[in-house]
Amino acid sequence: MVTAIINGNVILPDGLCRGILVLEDGRIKGIQNNIPAGAEVIDAEGNYVSPGFIDMHTHGAGGADFMDCTVEAYITAARMHAMHGTTLLYPTTLTSTDELLYESFETYRKAVPQNTEGAAFGGMHLEGPYFSPAFAGAQDSRYLRNPRPEEYMQILDRCPDLARWSFAPELDGAPEFAAELRRRGIVASIGHTNATFGECDAAFRAGASLMTHFYSCMSTISRRNAFRYAGTIEYGYWQDGIALEIIADGIHVPSDLLHLILKIAGDSRVALVTDSMRAAGMPEGPSVLGGLSDG
Repeated sequence: MVTAIINGNVILPDGLCRGILVLEDGRIKGIQNNIPAGAEVIDAEGNYVSPGFIDMHTHGAGGADFMDCTVEAYITAARMHAMHGTTLLYPTTLTSTDELLYESFETYRKAVPQNTEGAAFGGMHLEGPYFSPAFAGAQDSRYLRNPRPEEYMQILDRCPDLARWSFAPELDGAPEFAAELRRRGIVASIGHTNATFGECDAAFRAGASLMTHFYSCMSTISRRNAFRYAGTIEYGYWQDGIALEIIADGIHVPSDLLHLILKIAGDSRVALVTDSMRAAGMPEGPSVLGGLSDG
């Protein structure tokens, strides 16, 4: 099947183009000057045309949170994200009991084959529970703890769909934890952390390759016993081998810091995410972060 998108501002790596975007069997074929014979024509009416967005950090949308642990919540969030241009997302958990984590794993597996209209699921992202209490942010401090092999090995074995796990590298056992994630092909991401530059470097060498919501809930230069130590933010700028996840909403990362990140790290090391919650896409009003039963 051939589709032609006309009258759109096609977003390219180096600028905008007003050509006709042609797709064949759901894949982009190229930009042409003429509409192919027999093609289905979609009029973009002057709007922007881009590849689908990939959101690797989202907790939900449309009044649903992935920690609700229902198939309906997964499908609802996926549909809302698709309405805003996301075609692939990674459902993200919050700090919780292991029992609730296991329930979320089972729900994910049930939701995947039923998700036929929303953004596709690429795998799960566990945000916590191995975080610093000093930088817990919106995470529930009741469930924060250090990584222990007897726990995380069981979690890893019970979740074959895990794509990413965010953790604080200064915690006891963190380097070994990062190494295990790398061994299994899972992205190890630094976040919610009070780590020093050196502790971040140890995590990077063990396997960490990403920083979770850069600038949010992470350490910077600190003074300890009259000595100054560089922190997580400084390491993120310094280490070319690590990617920086950004919530570019002008609040979590204001415009001046966003320009600084791009100047120092460049766009090739930046990954934009929403980190959205159930309130995304909803009218103003009260909301709950996490599951309705314990959020």
